[in-house]
Amino acid sequence: MKEILKIVIADDNENIVNAMKEKIEKNERYKVIGIANDENEEINLINKLRPNLVITDLKKKNNWCGLDIIKENENKEYKPIFCIVSASVHDYIKEIRNLEIKYYLNKPYDTEDLFRVLNHIYDDIYPKAIIEVKKEILKKDYDNFWNKIIKRLIRIG
Repeated sequence: MKEILKIVIADDNENIVNAMKEKIEKNERYKVIGIANDENEEINLINKLRPNLVITDLKKKNNWCGLDIIKENENKEYKPIFCIVSASVHDYIKEIRNLEIKYYLNKPYDTEDLFRVLNHIYDDIYPKAIIEVKKEILKKDYDNFWNKIIKRLIRIG
């Protein structure tokens, strides 16, 4: 089964959001499940849709800031991965590091930059899931092996 990275995009610029969504959905590994144009919508979509990834603009109108959303989600049971998009990431690098944000895109970015980040995130999330499935299969095989040995020993004895 092919895993799909579920994404919410949060930005107050509709053109940027639509262009990003269009690019992202050309790849079958990614699905944009929600778009937020303001802070409340972003919070609601994260809580309701539980995306794997939230791509959030650092600075938005009305003092809406991606870092505030990340801080709000910091102590919740469910935390998506966040990717910051900004022309001024370097001005906030200390705060971004303190929040342990590993992924960001500097504006202007191109499709190659976007997919470089998305592919890193995908690889960070899904190999872990694949490993867990394989561990479960190996455990069943191991248990089956010992069950067969025990049954044979009982028949012999």
